[in-house]
Amino acid sequence: MQRRRSTCFQPGRDQNINEDRMLFQDTMNQKERAPWTARLVAGALTTRPVSQALLWARMPLLAVVSPSVDVLDASRCEVAIPFGWRNRNIFGTMYFAATMMAAEMTTGGLVLFHNALRPEKFSYIVRHISADFVKPAKSAVRFECVQGEDVAAAFDEAARTGERVNRVLEVVGRRADGVETARVKVEWSIRAS
Repeated sequence: MQRRRSTCFQPGRDQNINEDRMLFQDTMNQKERAPWTARLVAGALTTRPVSQALLWARMPLLAVVSPSVDVLDASRCEVAIPFGWRNRNIFGTMYFAATMMAAEMTTGGLVLFHNALRPEKFSYIVRHISADFVKPAKSAVRFECVQGEDVAAAFDEAARTGERVNRVLEVVGRRADGVETARVKVEWSIRAS
């Protein structure tokens, strides 16, 4: 689901909820439509007030960081984190835990989306996470994962074999000026229930 760029990359621009609703309705009127469950997951995660309420209810620590899911579809997910006092460390850069939470949310968005596409029930969990911090993040950061096909293949394999399937998904974090700040690898374990 294509969304407009996060407001944390547009200084001085206020969030307009009506504009969000119109963008969401426009993306839902496309010819190729995902099943309603996948549209529901994508809509809930990309609509700002709904996603924040969901985060506060289910993952309050992540909600403090105030991430925004800008793009979520079958092939990729983008999550942006604003830079502020809540996620800044003593050195004036983004705290590593905020980076890790955003990376997990980026890959988790793809996992949730592909799970919603399937009629079978699955269980999934993060098994391992590692990061390389390339440059200090002193501004808002956008995280992107483009391995949606790998996630779909993992769900297919788990459904076919009934065994637990592990996949490593790579997330790249970039500042607004395009400089790469972090490269995070998240290993997901998926099993048909």
